[in-house]
Amino acid sequence: MMTTKQITDSIDLGKLPSGPRVLSRLISSVRQPHVQLADVAELFHSDPALTARVVAACNSAFYSRGEPTADIRDAVLRLGLNEVSRIVQIVMLTDLRKYPTHLYTAAAGHFWERSLHTAFVIDEISGHDPIAYTAGIMHLVGIWVLCSVFPAGHLSIEERELALQARLEQLRLGVTFAEAGGAALSKWGFGDQVCDAVSWQLTPSLCENPDHRELAKLLNRAVAICDWHHGVQNDKTLIRSEMQITDLEECNQRASEKVAKIGFGF
Repeated sequence: MMTTKQITDSIDLGKLPSGPRVLSRLISSVRQPHVQLADVAELFHSDPALTARVVAACNSAFYSRGEPTADIRDAVLRLGLNEVSRIVQIVMLTDLRKYPTHLYTAAAGHFWERSLHTAFVIDEISGHDPIAYTAGIMHLVGIWVLCSVFPAGHLSIEERELALQARLEQLRLGVTFAEAGGAALSKWGFGDQVCDAVSWQLTPSLCENPDHRELAKLLNRAVAICDWHHGVQNDKTLIRSEMQITDLEECNQRASEKVAKIGFGF
């Protein structure tokens, strides 16, 4: 059993992909009014492997605009900073698939699909807010963080509903994936709004900052919509989604189609 502080102190970012560090700096740059293209390209120099993956993703069927993309500068010129930022996030998430999820009965691919599905859902219900998209795609990163801290041998955790999964984590590990994820995002350099939204995604009313609380509430809605997609189809989930059943299922269908188009090729 470990406290959140002990988890934070135990997180070794060297055991996890380097992509989130680049991503946090890129997101910060995107929000600057007069960001220079050269500054964005410089961010990628520290991680040539990530750069190559992003360029390859830009040339995939999902993102290609016809002409091949040669480098990051070309990608930004063709697709724009916001779109390149989204590609980096998907590539980073896909890199996490290589890391073990031994504390859980579900394989890494399940959490990859769920993270991406939730990102597409929150993107839609937020009106395409890039900060909301980041919170959605990063909301399960704590699962990989916990697996990097705790060795194999713990009882496997199996729950389709994230709130129940978190209860099992609290009982068996002393900390939830949400708390671990928020702590890791802070270490990676993400803004407080995203870190708090991920930390309080299951209990948004407890988030003290009003602006951060609203993003946490939005993420909680997106998680409920994804819960429904994964079989947790009860009144509680429906109420949390704030949707009618038809709208809920159509929203999930659109997200599923986007996930399927991306596939595992990144």
